[in-house]
Amino acid sequence: MSRLDYPDNHIEIDNRLVWFLGGMDKRYQDSDTFYVYLTRDNEKVVESYLSRWHLSVSIVRAFYHGILMIPKKPDIGTARESCRLFVQTVDENIRYFLGNRSNGSHVGVENLEQDFFRLMEKAGLSGDKQALIKAISSVHNENKKKNVKPGWLRSLRNHFSSRRLSR
Repeated sequence: MSRLDYPDNHIEIDNRLVWFLGGMDKRYQDSDTFYVYLTRDNEKVVESYLSRWHLSVSIVRAFYHGILMIPKKPDIGTARESCRLFVQTVDENIRYFLGNRSNGSHVGVENLEQDFFRLMEKAGLSGDKQALIKAISSVHNENKKKNVKPGWLRSLRNHFSSRRLSR
């Protein structure tokens, strides 16, 4: 199964699809696909990525070291600027990809209810408005930090690793 093999009438919500825009362009016809660009205030996204910099698999840390090719450990300000550049680059790539698409809608988290109902109208969808408002209003955040007390080995690793940022 290819990363982009989806059944008909499938809804895929995955920010990593930004790395597959070329394949999506080849595989999916504009007339058969409805694109939704879900956004959030860029500075909140930057801070969210910065708060996850320390994770063992971190896209923004990979961007900093692998794409920007900076070998040294960043301080918190440099890491924040790298996150900001990552968010800006991803946003520009998505907007470019969607620029010549006629079948899509933008939904901002800050205007979720209004934008979602506009999306439904544009996509020709219908549903129970009250149930949808209730669903839209509930907040889920699966990215909670685990409280791990560092031992001496973890402290030593954190001192040299770019996983932990100096404040």
